[in-house]
Amino acid sequence: MKMQSSKYMLGTASVLALLASSTITPANAQASTATAGIYAGGSTLASEAFRQIFDCYMGGIVGSGTSYPDGFAFSSSTGPGKLPTTCTLVSVPVQGMYAGVGSGNGVRGFLTNNPQQWYNGTVTPNASANILIANPLPANQPAMIDLANPGSPATKFGSYPYPRVDIGLSDSPLGTTLAALTTSSVSFNPTQSWTTTGGAPTQITLNSTSTASVAYNTTVYGNPIQVPAFEVNVAIGVNTSTMTVNSAVAGTGATPGTQANQGAAIQLTTAQMCAIFTGLVTDWNDVTANKIPYLNNAGTQVLAAFNYANANSSGTLQAYSSSSLPIRIVYRGDGSGTSFILTNYLKAVCPLLDSTGAFGYKSIFNTTTLPSTTFANLIARIDAVRGSGPWSASTTVTTNTWISATGSGGVASAISTSSGNAGRIGYVSADFTQPYTTQVGTIAAPRSAALQNEQLRGAGTYVPNNATPTTLEFIAPTPDAAAAAWGDTRLKTPATTWTWNDYNIYANVFGTVTQSGVTVTGLPVLPLTNRLNAYPLSGTTFLDLYSCYNVQADTNRVTNLVNFLTWYFAGADAGDPDVAQVAENAGFHLLPVTYVRNIQKQYWGSNTTNIAAAAATQANGCLNVANGASGGAK
Repeated sequence: MKMQSSKYMLGTASVLALLASSTITPANAQASTATAGIYAGGSTLASEAFRQIFDCYMGGIVGSGTSYPDGFAFSSSTGPGKLPTTCTLVSVPVQGMYAGVGSGNGVRGFLTNNPQQWYNGTVTPNASANILIANPLPANQPAMIDLANPGSPATKFGSYPYPRVDIGLSDSPLGTTLAALTTSSVSFNPTQSWTTTGGAPTQITLNSTSTASVAYNTTVYGNPIQVPAFEVNVAIGVNTSTMTVNSAVAGTGATPGTQANQGAAIQLTTAQMCAIFTGLVTDWNDVTANKIPYLNNAGTQVLAAFNYANANSSGTLQAYSSSSLPIRIVYRGDGSGTSFILTNYLKAVCPLLDSTGAFGYKSIFNTTTLPSTTFANLIARIDAVRGSGPWSASTTVTTNTWISATGSGGVASAISTSSGNAGRIGYVSADFTQPYTTQVGTIAAPRSAALQNEQLRGAGTYVPNNATPTTLEFIAPTPDAAAAAWGDTRLKTPATTWTWNDYNIYANVFGTVTQSGVTVTGLPVLPLTNRLNAYPLSGTTFLDLYSCYNVQADTNRVTNLVNFLTWYFAGADAGDPDVAQVAENAGFHLLPVTYVRNIQKQYWGSNTTNIAAAAATQANGCLNVANGASGGAK
């Protein structure tokens, strides 16, 4: 299929804004005339940003299928939920639908090509009987249906599950081989029209006997395409409302956030991150001497109290809490690419602090079960290691007080800024924290931490400058901080011979490298980058696409999809500036131009696209789709 030459593909396809209620109208009169859709689901980390990208593409006012608006609106200023007023209005309405169900379920739906797998949370079938379950719907922030413009039939846009899978999104990578591209598939009844808002919940049955292992079908869908959508930051949300934090920065920052104008509820060292997320320290009141290890700029281990980074302006160390305040980690209980990014970071950095194994870090992370999209794998390792030896007394405190939540919105809401949640800490997409949003649903969004990175360690900055407590020295989860991490020259350079596996940014590891006295050979680059101002918890959200799309029911399916992707990636290549502004409003950053141009050339450039359409006479498969290692049509 030959592609049009227009740089932005404007006027050829669009993605329609979702409406909160009948009182919210679209920005153009064609909102109710959409007859086709692009259906995406997965990562909640990327859900807010991708929702805004869809809406910018259409030029519509945003709303949702829920009882409250999701807060996105056009504005000449930047800030939480602001879309650029210059977002181009395109002429042919195509609904862009997004279900934030988590990376695990996003991949499940993609591999099985089954939109029913885009359900919320985790469900476990019962071997003996079918089970009536609570609605396995996607997280209701942001929107996933359009009640005001449901389409015809009404299941097209106004009902859930979606009629098909077009794009899966995940912050964790697909398997490294075709044989590894398998997942479990769960069957529900009914298959369509699950209740989404208002009224009594639909009685949904989990069919206990119909769980099956499903392998990705290259014969039908061609080889998978996995490309990064943008550079993301995982923020460490912290509720410090009753705590004494000398390194807190009072300002709430600006959007797009810059390092100089970015508030931080607390500034955490690498040593503190490892102590918290491995259960070595379980109370903010802990002032035990020599409790945790850190590395100096020569790579030598130094021991310190947990509060070693919390000196007041006079240089006196203070406990983070004057009385016992348990550190309660709020974690993703569902399959989560955000969990993958966090555990990938912890596995890379923490064992380096524990050269003798005395602090349990080496034992906890010496496992093939980490990194993982399942945070429970880390909890299991903590229990196994801290259940004996010098840590045994704290094991129950470590796990039983931690809090499971579903989706980035669930984690952010459980942390919040409420004094009743003081001491809670967790990990979410940056755009679920201030200053990138002010609320998550009806809950005030939490503030995030600034983190120490390897460049700071090498420069001898082990603690923030508490003599000037309004100064941010550690690195906040800003767009520029993600770009700095991705600018590390030790990352691989994209090539048109790449397959889906080569785009796995987390598999980029150091060669024979020693930096600031520490050997990092074979370890992942992003968590240990020593680039100036690089945020160490950076990663990506992958777009999972098929090489082959059956178009018998929608002859414009491939055209609409490729037009949208062409517009988006062209915007990342010094094209439409609205694309960059929307991404940065969410705390993310567009891809390096080397990635963008390689993806364009490889998959939907001016030559024959590698996303193909099934011939009308074929029941399965696509003409000209190669099932070899190249990953696409020729």
